[in-house]
Amino acid sequence: MRGVKSFSACVHDLMDAWIKSSEGAKATDIYEAVLRPTQPNAILALIGCKAQEPSSFSVEFIRRYSVATEILDFPLQQPFNLRNFSDQDYLHDIVMPALTEVLAQKRPLFSKGRTVFQGCRIFHERLLLPQKSATGRSEWCILFSKIDLLLPEVTGFKVDDIDLSILQLLTEGAAQKEIALRLDLSPRTIEHRIERLKGRVGAKNLQHLVALWISSRL
Repeated sequence: MRGVKSFSACVHDLMDAWIKSSEGAKATDIYEAVLRPTQPNAILALIGCKAQEPSSFSVEFIRRYSVATEILDFPLQQPFNLRNFSDQDYLHDIVMPALTEVLAQKRPLFSKGRTVFQGCRIFHERLLLPQKSATGRSEWCILFSKIDLLLPEVTGFKVDDIDLSILQLLTEGAAQKEIALRLDLSPRTIEHRIERLKGRVGAKNLQHLVALWISSRL
């Protein structure tokens, strides 16, 4: 999109601003570098780390995820304290280890990964930038993240050999008649099998079925 800065360009600008920043700098001095329009799947948040207990750290979203989705509750992007976070297991297993490492080492941390949150598989890239501080603890940490892909979490997707071939061919873009010809089965048989698969996993249509199948394999 014209005029929209890419995620990698934003990461570069944030790192450059952080390197040039002085000890005790304000967070706005760093993240103002990416306040121009960015990709809609990018998230910019400020984590307040002044409290002694990490559970009292605050989170304020500067830029919110704005891609339309029905599988994840993104209204949660309101200011909150970590103790009020809806999924404490996710917080302690995924968020806190990375945040603790960044605050302890006082160095940026960039990572790519995938996680499960609110029944959704999230594939993401993430940059954490702590406030520079030679003597005391950092008072803030900037979170800049991009969600590359959201997929519903699926379990129990059981298929036989024919179903497996049907799903593979659907993934490759084959039409039902082409699948029937390839597998030497009647189009009606393929249709029945696809409808059975959709009903088994609650797929709304063929596209949804393929997405659920891919998610179940990851």
